[in-house]
Amino acid sequence: MELSVNGTTLHAEVVGDGAPCLVPHGGPGTDSGGLVRSLGPLAGPLGRRMVFWDHRGHGRSEWVPVEQCTQDQLVADMEGVRLELGLGPVDVLGISWGGFLALMYAARHPGSIRRLAVVGAAASHAFMPRAETNARQQATPEQWAAYRSLWDGSLPDDASFRQAFETIRPLYFHDKALAAVANAARADTRYRIAVRQFVIEHEYRTYDCRADLAAIRCPTLVMVGRHDWICPVDQTEEIHRLIPQSELAIFERSGHSPQVEEREAFTERLRSFLAR
Repeated sequence: MELSVNGTTLHAEVVGDGAPCLVPHGGPGTDSGGLVRSLGPLAGPLGRRMVFWDHRGHGRSEWVPVEQCTQDQLVADMEGVRLELGLGPVDVLGISWGGFLALMYAARHPGSIRRLAVVGAAASHAFMPRAETNARQQATPEQWAAYRSLWDGSLPDDASFRQAFETIRPLYFHDKALAAVANAARADTRYRIAVRQFVIEHEYRTYDCRADLAAIRCPTLVMVGRHDWICPVDQTEEIHRLIPQSELAIFERSGHSPQVEEREAFTERLRSFLAR
C-alpha cells in the first residue's frame, strides 16, 4: 500500500492480525523487504499486526532529496505512519538502525507507544569506532575493503553499494553460513547509495539520544546477540542502563540478527514481553 505522510509517499506492508506494531527498517539506503521476510512470519506467534514501510528516500517509497532524510524527519514519519493508518498507541520493534529511530520515537512520542523492543541498536555514535575495531579484527581482506568503502564515501553507485553489503554480510552472523541465505533473501532490495552517504555523514556522526532515554516510560525490552560486531553488547547494556526499568536479553549464539540465528528463543522472549 501507499501512504501519504508528511508531504511524501511511503510504501508500506501490513502483515498479520492483532495489536499494531510498527517496525522501522535498518540499513540506511536499503528498504524493509528483508525485515518483511524475516519478521513477517512471526506476526502470528507474536499476535501482532506488523507494519513495515520504506523510509522516505528509500526503497519503494518516494526518492525525495536526501537532505530530507534526517533522523528527525524519519521519526516524525513514524508518527505519520501511525496517524495515517488510524492507529492508537502501538508497540514498536526496532532492529539495528531501526532501533536508533525507535529509541528516538519512544522518547518523543510517549503517548503513542505501548511497548518498545529494540534489537542490536545503539544510543549514540559511540558504536562507530567499536564497529570499526571489530571489523578490522574479524574481516577478511576483501570484507575489510568492502567495509571501508561503505563508510568512506568511495562507493560510486547503487550496484557497488549492493556488492559491498553482500560482501560484509558474514560479519553480521555468528554462523557465517547464514550469510548466503540472507543475501538471497534480499535479492530484490533497492539500494540507494546517496541516501546512505547522507545519513552516515550528517546523521550518524552526531547521533546521540542518551540524554533522552530517561524520558522513556513504556515497558522496554533491549536485545542483542553476544557476537554482534556492529552494535556490540556494551551498546545495548548502555541503553538498558539509561531506560528506567527496562529489561535486557542477550542471545549467546547470535550475531547482529538473533531473530534469525536463535529464532525460537527470540520469538518466545519477545512474545512473553508483548503479552504482558
